[in-house]
Amino acid sequence: MKLLTTFTLLCNVSFSIVFGVPELDRFGGFKDIKRKATGFFRLDQINGRDCFITPDGHPYVALGANHIGKFLQDASQNGPILERFGGNEEKAAAYLFQAVRDMALNAGEAYAPIDARLAKQMPYVLNARFPVEGKYQFDIFDPAVQDAVRMSVIEQVTPAANDPFLLGIACPDLPLWDQRRADYHRSLPKDSPGNKAYSAFFRNFPKASDDDFLGHVADTLYRIVSQASRQAAPNHLFFGERFQLRSELSDPVIRAVGKYVDVFCTQALIRSPQRPPEWQTFQRDGWDHEYKAAGRPIMIIDWAAPFSLDTSYTVDDAQIKPESEATRDANQFLFDAFDTPYIIGVFKCQFIGSHGNDNRFPAGRMKRTYLRDDGTPFPHRTDSTRESHIKVLETVFGQLN
Repeated sequence: MKLLTTFTLLCNVSFSIVFGVPELDRFGGFKDIKRKATGFFRLDQINGRDCFITPDGHPYVALGANHIGKFLQDASQNGPILERFGGNEEKAAAYLFQAVRDMALNAGEAYAPIDARLAKQMPYVLNARFPVEGKYQFDIFDPAVQDAVRMSVIEQVTPAANDPFLLGIACPDLPLWDQRRADYHRSLPKDSPGNKAYSAFFRNFPKASDDDFLGHVADTLYRIVSQASRQAAPNHLFFGERFQLRSELSDPVIRAVGKYVDVFCTQALIRSPQRPPEWQTFQRDGWDHEYKAAGRPIMIIDWAAPFSLDTSYTVDDAQIKPESEATRDANQFLFDAFDTPYIIGVFKCQFIGSHGNDNRFPAGRMKRTYLRDDGTPFPHRTDSTRESHIKVLETVFGQLN
């Protein structure tokens, strides 16, 4: 296959790769291969690789970056870029959206607030939040809670039911599915639906574990949420929550979730002190396990690529490398991810600006983005990552031919 030399935007919603093959369709799908067009994103497998099929009927894998909309909306972060554009948010947004395309990214945000302007130009993920406080402290066995969750999802999803740029429908970010959720149900009042469900489960399955019960909770929640999502938007894919790789997520929960989602979503984070190198190294065995348990294609919805703004240093037993070295690691992550046939998308943690977790590192010495706070690029990271994105698309589309 010829080397990809150019990745350009032809118009607001049309992309082109110039290397002797037809252009991509308006969603970023590879026009050399044609499958049934349904007017909405769906899934298929071509030559052993899982992939999306665009509404126009062409294979597509997602390369995205999160927190663009949040950055524009957050007054504590967007000062430098607004100052650069004279306080004009529309000009700043237009610049950022063009920068997204210039990085050869082909998807908007996932599990982050989407800017309405970007949602009209690139495939994106819709977030349907649950109307409850906390990550696990709600009794999904309570009919009143079930009704509230069901109606909330329907209300949030319905407006996008006919949007062809909607890649899929997601649920809350980083849920807790560990012992605390089982403890919560056990500690509910004896006459509550949740406590009754807990007691009944162990009466019926006396040899079961709390992990098995959590699978029952997941099955109950996902049955309700997936049905609500498909009722409101029957033509769209359902992704569910975004989990943490190798958190205390048990196989019974993964299997239950896999029954209802079209795509299983995780972030690259492993809960440990050594976060930066783990985020930059592709954890193949972890995703292999989740793929086997869920039986669904996987999207990596959040991964970071931190680098030092000066010299290499160590924090929490983790090495933060200079820009050029860290960029090589980050590029290898992308190559390894898309060399895995069941991974159909990767969304970077952050495109521009600072991040809440950056306070773990020495002030002014670390970044994890492609652009500085005012929108100007980090030259090596930006150029090298753009080339890697193009190489990923070239490689994947070459495998499909």
